[in-house]
Amino acid sequence: MKSIQSIRVNLLFIFLFAMALACKPQIMATSAPFDIDEKTYFHWVGGVQGTQGTTINLVGRTKSLNVSFSKLYFQNNEYDIVPEFNSDGFVIRGNFSEFRKRDAELDNDTATENGNEPVTPEKKIPFDLEDDEAILLYTVNGLEGYHKISGIKQLEKFYRP
Repeated sequence: MKSIQSIRVNLLFIFLFAMALACKPQIMATSAPFDIDEKTYFHWVGGVQGTQGTTINLVGRTKSLNVSFSKLYFQNNEYDIVPEFNSDGFVIRGNFSEFRKRDAELDNDTATENGNEPVTPEKKIPFDLEDDEAILLYTVNGLEGYHKISGIKQLEKFYRP
C-alpha cells in the first residue's frame, strides 16, 4: 500500500516538474505597463524599380522602468525594432522593405520559362490582425507580454528618390 502511494506522489512531482519546465514565462496583459499616444504608418516606394515597403511609428509613455520592446507584428510582417527612450517616453519605428523582381515569363515553350524562379510562399505571422492592428511584444521583469494596438492611422504614400 505504501509503495502505491509513494508511486503516486512521485508521479505527481514529476508531472508538476515537467509542467514547470514546459511553461515559458508569458503574460497576456489586458493593460500594458505603457501607453501608446501616436500610432501611424505609411507605405513607401523607392527609387529603384520594384523597391517598396512600410514604415510604422509608435510614440508612447512607460509606467515602468523595466519595460523593453523586441518585436512588432503588423500587416502580416514581423518587424525587428529598436525603441528609442527619452525623458518623455519612447519612440518605436519599424521598417519593412522588399524588392520585387520582374514578373515571370509565361510561355508554352518550357525553355523560355527556364529562367523563372519559383514563387516563395508568403510569410505568415502567428496572429490574425486587421490592416490597422498590430501586436507589440514586450518584456517586464523577465516576463513576456503581447499588447494589441488598434486604430493605427495610415498616412499618405511616400515616394523616395
